[in-house]
Amino acid sequence: MSPDFRATSIPLSAALFASLLGLGMMVPAMPLLAQQTGSGAMAAGLMVSSFGVARLLMAAPSGWLVDKRGAMLTGALGLIITAVASLLGWLSTSFAMVVTAIALQGAGSSVFSTAGLTALVLAAGPQHRGRAMTWFQTAILLSFSIGPIAGGWVVGQYGPHAPFIIQAVLAVLALASLRSIPKTEIAQAPQGSARATGNFWTMALAVGALGGFAAFFARVGIAWNVVPVVALHEFGLTPATLGWIIGAGTALNLLAMPYLGRLIDGYGARPVFLISTLLNIAAMMAAYFVPTVAMLWISTALVMLASGIMIPAAMTIAIEGAAPQVMGRVMGLARTASDAGMAIGPSAVPAIGAVLGVAPMFGMVTCSVVSLIALLFALGKRRDQVPMEAASRS
Repeated sequence: MSPDFRATSIPLSAALFASLLGLGMMVPAMPLLAQQTGSGAMAAGLMVSSFGVARLLMAAPSGWLVDKRGAMLTGALGLIITAVASLLGWLSTSFAMVVTAIALQGAGSSVFSTAGLTALVLAAGPQHRGRAMTWFQTAILLSFSIGPIAGGWVVGQYGPHAPFIIQAVLAVLALASLRSIPKTEIAQAPQGSARATGNFWTMALAVGALGGFAAFFARVGIAWNVVPVVALHEFGLTPATLGWIIGAGTALNLLAMPYLGRLIDGYGARPVFLISTLLNIAAMMAAYFVPTVAMLWISTALVMLASGIMIPAAMTIAIEGAAPQVMGRVMGLARTASDAGMAIGPSAVPAIGAVLGVAPMFGMVTCSVVSLIALLFALGKRRDQVPMEAASRS
């Protein structure tokens, strides 16, 4: 492992954690903010959506900015946007101001995430990109797991606007991590790679992007839609039990993170992606064909574990052969696909079920089909070093 990566991974991962912690802390605050601003029942959902949509829209442009201006400057811009947006949210007095602030937080978070992940990958070098992706994934999981717990206490003690000012402080403190970003290009594209000359439109990017989309589509669609509906309305479980079901899966995912990077780097991103996708499909189909409470616990845990492995594996596939000068754009496009899966999954899964007139558990089948498409695409003939336009002519 490169010494540069060791010096970069800890501060940057901590900063990535801090830049996303605010959204988790806002979860218990959003219903209260909607009530205070006189908004309707859908207001809290719109707040969450504004964050996700902004992240989605900014992922690709931030990758271009990383390539043109560098990860350090781009990362600083993202953190400054996050801090300013958080201050706006703290001072907000209307629903429009709150939504605007949260959307800007999402934009800033996306810019910094792309810059930070690109810096991690370049610092790790071609042989350890799986570990870089794992550090990033762990930061996300921790922020989304700890955020609601910390936010619940903060909101209870200081009110629903308090998470905004905490996020502003965290964003400013995270600026210190930018000093750990290497100033030289560390990663080198393999000789003869299509991307060595700056071409980044390859089949590897397409496979990785589709894999990331499928992983987030299943993970968020199952955890945010299918499992809550089935647990509460079909099995009659309590909200507390539902929380434990999701939490157990997240904990299992976190336990696997220390080993995942070495697994991807040691055996290859594609085999790891294929095996984890098969596990994901098997877990969802088991829940569909054996609809019991016990199976809901088991399948949810396995879906959270498998999709959590699919994400860094797919991202590692996406950047195969990427030269340093295009790494930001490759990362931005791969992140766009992943964020699209996160944004589309929770709404597409119930919408498809409603159109077909089937029970909510059918969402397991919907997510399985999406994962199966990604699996079959990844099994196709390897053309990692071939530009997509050339592949289409062959």
